[in-house]
Amino acid sequence: MELTPMIDKSSFEPIYLQIYNYIQEEIIAGRIERDSKLPSIRRLAQYLNISRTPVALAYDQLLAEGYIKSKPRSGYFAENVESIARSNYDLKQNKVSPTGNYSPIHHFYHSYQNDAIKYDFGYGTIDLHHFPLAKWRKFMNRSLLPENSFHLLYGDIQGEIGLREEIASYLHQNRGVRCSPDQIVIGAGTFHSLDLLFQLIQHRTTSIAVESSVHVGVKALLNKFPFQVEPLDLELDGINLNKLKKKEVQAIYLTPSYQFPYGMTLSINKRIKLLKYATENQIYIIENDYDGEFRYNNRPIPSLQSLDNNGRVIYLGTFSKSLTPSFRISYLVLPTDLLCLFHIGKHSYDQHASPIFQKTLQWFMESGDFERHMRKMRTLYQKKHEIITSRFSDIFEDKIEIVGAGAGLHIVIKVKNDMDELKLIDTAKQFGVNVYPTSIYKIENHQKQDNILLLGFGGLSETAIEEGLRLLKIAWFPNKP
Repeated sequence: MELTPMIDKSSFEPIYLQIYNYIQEEIIAGRIERDSKLPSIRRLAQYLNISRTPVALAYDQLLAEGYIKSKPRSGYFAENVESIARSNYDLKQNKVSPTGNYSPIHHFYHSYQNDAIKYDFGYGTIDLHHFPLAKWRKFMNRSLLPENSFHLLYGDIQGEIGLREEIASYLHQNRGVRCSPDQIVIGAGTFHSLDLLFQLIQHRTTSIAVESSVHVGVKALLNKFPFQVEPLDLELDGINLNKLKKKEVQAIYLTPSYQFPYGMTLSINKRIKLLKYATENQIYIIENDYDGEFRYNNRPIPSLQSLDNNGRVIYLGTFSKSLTPSFRISYLVLPTDLLCLFHIGKHSYDQHASPIFQKTLQWFMESGDFERHMRKMRTLYQKKHEIITSRFSDIFEDKIEIVGAGAGLHIVIKVKNDMDELKLIDTAKQFGVNVYPTSIYKIENHQKQDNILLLGFGGLSETAIEEGLRLLKIAWFPNKP
């Protein structure tokens, strides 16, 4: 079989994504039939006169999403795509009006399906162009050698000890976290780790305080457990501690280094008071340090856990932003009492992240390649952050206020026109730009839906960021020069 996607090297859309989109649509439409063998990575790269990297990335994404399967020593084959995928394909053919009625959550998760979108400021996207794929593949291939075949079996339920040692060292050097490898539990993504943690604390926790806006995945997990959820108001320097002291809770969930989604940082004064209050009242603090590695305007802020001398902070981190979400590797740093509960089986898990990915990441970190990659990505994302924040000021002047920036891979803006959140999103979409709501993150659904939006920049090129902002100006302020 030959594949002939149209590759536009001048397009802002990455080449790997052009290949991915082409093969995905061919499979869904039935033009590539089930069990049809796809050309090898080398062959397709040669045929298209491009490097192997974008082809490998496209195949990896198709494999992760279940559109193709890999057979050892045989190659890649098309999978059977059920009706749900075909209905998604119908949506891509614009059979649903972009101005129809839908909920914010529906809009948030399905906006990517519009083929007319040129620039997607989606949260969670990362820059894959600079991922050291060849080095990663070298270590992964090493894990599949016959002498390492035991990695194909179930691994240590707590995670590979070598990887836990590397993570403990990395966290101490970069986030100030004080822990031993024995305190670390490797998970298969942030929500997997949170689910495990909630299982460990559920029998001693009836009420949990959370920031008044959290990720939708966290909201879904909280609803899964019998916790009384107490939202905490947000201020410019983090949660309102006075409100916290009026609530009887046994745990607190927060994102202190860069609050999600609004971007404020918990001040050092509040950190000290919070730790003192948690110690006095035997409260667990769950610190999600989801974007802790990326801070641009100031020096890195040490983790809350680094200030904790009494084992009250449970530290949660992930490699989704520093590497790629598809590897599904996260980690918890547990206090001693919760570690005991983990070992006596107070949870439902018997396997966490793939031992192959764990061992590959261990060798990647041991070699120094991970640290070199992180230095490169910090520089790259800082440049993108500088571009998006400075160009907002230049293009929109005082018509848009940046209310959350300085770290992470997204910013939060307040648009000063007469449009509400959904109108802003719909209007931007009509001009080929995806921007995203913040109202879906609010714990209490009756909270007012402001004209505040979230824009991710990690996966966009510098040129795409600027062009996307110019289109937003035309969309939102059509009468302004």
